[in-house]
Amino acid sequence: MATSPSATAPTDADHRAHLYEILDSAGTVVVITRAADGQLHPRPMAVVRVDEDGTTYFVTPRSSTKVAELEADPRVDLVFQSRTRYASISGRGRLVNDRAMIEALWTEGWRLWFPEGKQDPEITLLAVDPEHGEYWDQSGTRGLSFLLRAARAYVTGTTVEPRPEDHGATSM
Repeated sequence: MATSPSATAPTDADHRAHLYEILDSAGTVVVITRAADGQLHPRPMAVVRVDEDGTTYFVTPRSSTKVAELEADPRVDLVFQSRTRYASISGRGRLVNDRAMIEALWTEGWRLWFPEGKQDPEITLLAVDPEHGEYWDQSGTRGLSFLLRAARAYVTGTTVEPRPEDHGATSM
Protein backbone atom coordinates (compact mmCIF):
# COMPACT_ATOMS: atom_id res chain seq x y z
CA MET A 1 0.00 0.00 0.00
CA ALA A 2 1.40 3.42 -0.95
CA THR A 3 1.97 5.95 1.79
CA SER A 4 0.90 9.57 1.58
CA PRO A 5 3.61 12.14 0.94
CA SER A 6 3.13 13.64 4.42
CA ALA A 7 3.96 10.26 6.01
CA THR A 8 7.48 10.37 4.57
CA ALA A 9 8.08 14.06 3.95
CA PRO A 10 6.13 16.77 5.75
CA THR A 11 4.45 19.32 3.49
CA ASP A 12 4.79 23.09 3.82
CA ALA A 13 1.37 23.10 5.51
CA ASP A 14 2.61 20.44 7.98
CA HIS A 15 5.67 22.57 8.79
CA ARG A 16 3.52 25.69 9.22
CA ALA A 17 1.05 23.89 11.52
CA HIS A 18 3.88 22.48 13.65
CA LEU A 19 5.55 25.87 13.85
CA TYR A 20 2.29 27.49 15.01
CA GLU A 21 1.94 24.79 17.67
CA ILE A 22 5.40 25.68 19.02
CA LEU A 23 4.62 29.41 18.91
CA ASP A 24 1.32 28.95 20.70
CA SER A 25 3.00 27.01 23.53
CA ALA A 26 5.75 29.60 24.10
CA GLY A 27 5.38 31.82 27.15
CA THR A 28 8.37 34.08 26.67
CA VAL A 29 10.32 34.76 23.50
CA VAL A 30 13.24 36.95 22.52
CA VAL A 31 12.05 39.82 20.34
CA ILE A 32 14.81 41.29 18.18
CA THR A 33 14.50 44.73 16.62
CA ARG A 34 17.07 46.91 14.88
CA ALA A 35 18.46 50.05 16.51
CA ALA A 36 19.05 53.21 14.46
CA ASP A 37 22.75 52.34 14.13
CA GLY A 38 21.86 48.94 12.66
CA GLN A 39 22.69 46.95 15.80
CA LEU A 40 20.33 44.13 16.71
CA HIS A 41 18.47 44.76 19.98
CA PRO A 42 17.12 41.57 21.62
CA ARG A 43 14.88 41.47 24.69
CA PRO A 44 12.70 38.81 26.33
CA MET A 45 8.97 39.45 26.14
CA ALA A 46 5.88 37.54 27.21
CA VAL A 47 3.62 36.29 24.43
CA VAL A 48 0.12 37.71 24.82
CA ARG A 49 -1.58 35.89 21.95
CA VAL A 50 -0.85 33.92 18.79
CA ASP A 51 -3.40 33.97 15.96
CA GLU A 52 -4.07 31.05 13.63
CA ASP A 53 -1.95 32.72 10.93
CA GLY A 54 1.03 32.95 13.32
CA THR A 55 0.67 36.66 14.08
CA THR A 56 2.15 37.00 17.55
CA TYR A 57 1.20 39.75 20.02
CA PHE A 58 3.09 41.39 22.88
CA VAL A 59 2.20 44.30 25.16
CA THR A 60 4.57 47.27 25.34
CA PRO A 61 4.64 50.92 26.39
CA ARG A 62 4.26 53.41 23.54
CA SER A 63 7.31 55.29 24.79
CA SER A 64 9.59 52.22 24.69
CA THR A 65 12.77 52.00 22.66
CA LYS A 66 11.37 49.07 20.68
CA VAL A 67 8.47 51.21 19.42
CA ALA A 68 10.88 53.84 18.10
CA GLU A 69 13.00 51.10 16.51
CA LEU A 70 9.93 49.56 14.82
CA GLU A 71 8.85 52.91 13.45
CA ALA A 72 12.28 53.27 11.81
CA ASP A 73 12.60 49.63 10.68
CA PRO A 74 9.65 47.23 11.04
CA ARG A 75 11.73 44.05 10.59
CA VAL A 76 11.50 41.81 13.66
CA ASP A 77 12.88 38.41 14.56
CA LEU A 78 11.38 36.21 17.25
CA VAL A 79 13.25 33.34 18.90
CA PHE A 80 11.46 30.69 20.98
CA GLN A 81 13.28 28.07 23.02
CA SER A 82 12.37 25.30 25.42
CA ARG A 83 14.45 22.31 26.51
CA THR A 84 13.61 20.36 23.35
CA ARG A 85 11.90 22.76 20.93
CA TYR A 86 13.20 25.84 19.15
CA ALA A 87 11.63 28.20 16.65
CA SER A 88 12.59 31.34 14.80
CA ILE A 89 10.23 33.76 13.05
CA SER A 90 11.15 36.66 10.79
CA GLY A 91 8.44 39.17 10.09
CA ARG A 92 7.17 42.72 10.27
CA GLY A 93 6.19 44.45 13.46
CA ARG A 94 3.31 46.88 13.78
CA LEU A 95 1.54 48.61 16.63
CA VAL A 96 -2.05 47.72 17.46
CA ASN A 97 -3.93 50.37 19.42
CA ASP A 98 -7.27 48.56 19.50
CA ARG A 99 -8.61 49.43 22.98
CA ALA A 100 -11.20 46.61 22.91
CA MET A 101 -8.48 44.08 22.13
CA ILE A 102 -6.22 45.49 24.86
CA GLU A 103 -9.09 45.30 27.36
CA ALA A 104 -9.91 41.70 26.35
CA LEU A 105 -6.26 40.63 26.71
CA TRP A 106 -5.59 42.60 29.92
CA THR A 107 -4.08 40.74 32.86
CA GLU A 108 -3.58 42.30 36.27
CA GLY A 109 0.16 41.53 36.07
CA TRP A 110 0.49 44.25 33.43
CA ARG A 111 -0.26 46.84 36.12
CA LEU A 112 3.45 46.71 37.03
CA TRP A 113 4.16 48.52 33.74
CA PHE A 114 0.82 50.26 33.32
CA PRO A 115 -0.23 51.57 36.76
CA GLU A 116 -3.38 53.22 35.39
CA GLY A 117 -4.72 49.79 34.42
CA LYS A 118 -6.51 48.93 31.18
CA GLN A 119 -7.02 52.58 30.31
CA ASP A 120 -3.35 53.55 30.69
CA PRO A 121 -2.52 55.62 27.58
CA GLU A 122 0.95 54.02 27.40
CA ILE A 123 -0.41 50.54 26.57
CA THR A 124 -0.07 49.34 23.02
CA LEU A 125 0.25 45.92 21.44
CA LEU A 126 3.15 44.92 19.25
CA ALA A 127 1.97 42.50 16.56
CA VAL A 128 4.51 40.56 14.53
CA ASP A 129 3.18 39.37 11.18
CA PRO A 130 5.30 36.35 10.21
CA GLU A 131 7.02 36.08 6.84
CA HIS A 132 9.35 33.14 7.37
CA GLY A 133 9.60 30.55 10.13
CA GLU A 134 11.83 27.69 11.08
CA TYR A 135 11.74 25.13 13.89
CA TRP A 136 13.77 22.33 15.39
CA ASP A 137 11.89 19.82 17.52
CA GLN A 138 13.38 17.07 19.67
CA SER A 139 10.37 16.65 21.98
CA GLY A 140 8.37 13.53 22.79
CA THR A 141 8.85 10.64 20.38
CA ARG A 142 11.01 12.88 18.19
CA GLY A 143 13.47 13.15 21.08
CA LEU A 144 13.40 9.42 21.72
CA SER A 145 13.98 8.78 18.04
CA PHE A 146 16.92 11.20 18.06
CA LEU A 147 18.46 9.49 21.10
CA LEU A 148 18.22 6.09 19.41
CA ARG A 149 19.74 7.45 16.19
CA ALA A 150 22.46 9.23 18.20
CA ALA A 151 23.33 6.01 20.06
CA ARG A 152 23.47 4.09 16.78
CA ALA A 153 25.73 6.76 15.23
CA TYR A 154 28.02 6.74 18.26
CA VAL A 155 28.37 2.95 18.26
CA THR A 156 28.93 2.73 14.50
CA GLY A 157 31.19 5.80 14.26
CA THR A 158 28.84 7.62 11.88
CA THR A 159 26.91 10.87 12.14
CA VAL A 160 23.31 11.38 13.19
CA GLU A 161 21.12 11.78 10.15
CA PRO A 162 18.38 14.39 10.61
CA ARG A 163 14.80 13.39 9.88
CA PRO A 164 12.44 15.64 7.92
CA GLU A 165 9.98 15.88 10.80
CA ASP A 166 12.66 17.17 13.24
CA HIS A 167 13.23 20.42 11.36
CA GLY A 168 11.12 22.53 9.10
CA ALA A 169 11.13 25.90 7.41
CA THR A 170 8.25 27.69 5.75
CA SER A 171 7.24 30.95 4.17
CA MET A 172 4.27 32.36 5.92
